Amino acid sequence: SSGINAEYGNLMKKYLGAVLVLLCLVLALKEIALFVSPPCLNSLNFTLTTLHADRPNRRQDRVKIPPEVLIKLKSKTKPLLTAITNQVEYSDTFTEQRLKLWYGGRCIDADGDDKHLVVSHCNPDWAQTFSLTAEGKLIYDSTEQCATINKDKPFALTLGDCEEAMIFNLFNGSYIRAEMQGRTMCVSPTMQTDVHKSTKYTCLYVPLALTECSEEDSRLELIDETFFLSERKAFKDAAAPETGSCQFKACGLNPPAPPVEMLRPLYSTRCKKVFDCVTVITKTARRPYLVMRLAQSIRDKKGYDLRIISFDDGPDDYPAEVWDDIRQYPFLQYIVGEDEDMGISVGRNLALKMVQTKYFLLVDDDHVFNDKSNLDKMIEILDTTDATLVGGKFEGFMKFAGALKFGEYHGREEFAIFSGHCERQLPRFPNCEQCDSTSNIFMAKTHPVLEIGGWSEELKIAEHADFFVKMKAAGKKVVYCDDIEVINQQESPEERSKSYQKLRYDMGRKNRMFRLMNSRYNVNGLFWCSEYEVVNENELKCLTTKHKIGYC
Repeated sequence: SSGINAEYGNLMKKYLGAVLVLLCLVLALKEIALFVSPPCLNSLNFTLTTLHADRPNRRQDRVKIPPEVLIKLKSKTKPLLTAITNQVEYSDTFTEQRLKLWYGGRCIDADGDDKHLVVSHCNPDWAQTFSLTAEGKLIYDSTEQCATINKDKPFALTLGDCEEAMIFNLFNGSYIRAEMQGRTMCVSPTMQTDVHKSTKYTCLYVPLALTECSEEDSRLELIDETFFLSERKAFKDAAAPETGSCQFKACGLNPPAPPVEMLRPLYSTRCKKVFDCVTVITKTARRPYLVMRLAQSIRDKKGYDLRIISFDDGPDDYPAEVWDDIRQYPFLQYIVGEDEDMGISVGRNLALKMVQTKYFLLVDDDHVFNDKSNLDKMIEILDTTDATLVGGKFEGFMKFAGALKFGEYHGREEFAIFSGHCERQLPRFPNCEQCDSTSNIFMAKTHPVLEIGGWSEELKIAEHADFFVKMKAAGKKVVYCDDIEVINQQESPEERSKSYQKLRYDMGRKNRMFRLMNSRYNVNGLFWCSEYEVVNENELKCLTTKHKIGYC
């Protein structure tokens, strides 16, 4: 009898436990979770934790309760900073994510002793991922240690035993927060001299700490490891040279591509009509009238229309007369996205994926064709050689095509653009030479550019040099022809809309993009050089530097 009673009691406990869990879920779905007593939710967490008791200090699964059920902000238009510091209960989990600083593009990592969290390069050769458990423990995956407070320097973050871990939560997918002395604080980079103050300049190896939440300084991007390694393939595959003056990893990207070679007639397919072989792609930013001007210039100078795919930022609120004007160009696909700032790279990639011809012609929306916009010559080079891309220049501008080199410049590891320096002439094509990069007027083979992933989408602007570094790393051959050009007919400052002015010319935005470009190759600066001398095939010495941008 006592055995039966005990068994019955155990069954009742399991039944009541199941009912309790089910009740919590029902209440949550009815949006009453904010008013439920903590023991109810705690019992749910305890039940789930018990299921994984055999995996101490590891990531733990959890029931996905919609975030909008667990937290309700009073107003969607409330400033983000106010929301970050609003002391409401909110938690989420993630597994094996790199934590990248939104502003500077560098990553959070452990120092050399695996004791402190610091700002570091995002290195594809290093294990730098973190996980956040359902219990709120932030785990550094490679050592399975947890983030906690440095006892010797309050607020600074260190790694230690997970039994003593701080409890964190993820807010808005971008801020890692913790409660400290009655305040909501955020994981942020700090100045070396004062861990209570953060700085968006994110110098290397400065410590991470809990600081007052800042909309920019504290903002993080969670990067999936598989995606990260794919995105940084060009850099990951590079090997640091063992000789020469440039011996850090990015220097492995310096050697030029092999010489352009003619294709044997058996392996070349000639293009008979430009319309059948080439699609124009362009990214615009609320400037449909410029895209129509471009289409009209092609019609006027070539005597025919070409397929044009143009992506624009949202919203789709153009009046009917604008769409009536666009319909005057039957081969113009004008697509308006939902994002008000999709960025140049995303727009170009979307257009590129829609191309069905073997070649595409990249132009900017403010380009206009002239008598020297020689598409036939571009096609001839792509048809008969193993070059991937043929570029031209802007009428009246200096030669922008040139070499891209990494090296020790100005006392630090930097990236340099040597305008005007190209490796070799193309004997069969007068006025054409092989370079690392050209201007934003070029024709390219569609599939090879798709193979390298097109443009890097985190770079909303300042995407140009990175694209050509990826081309070079993949062994794609680039040709520049001095007798091919378009007119870069820009708007005057008075004609520009405020939205375009901010997207294109805002210095804070532009500076952030240059930092992201630097972080992709783990260098600390970039500059343009117009006067130089050749040291050897892989090394150039700059004599005149302009537009220098350096970082700590």
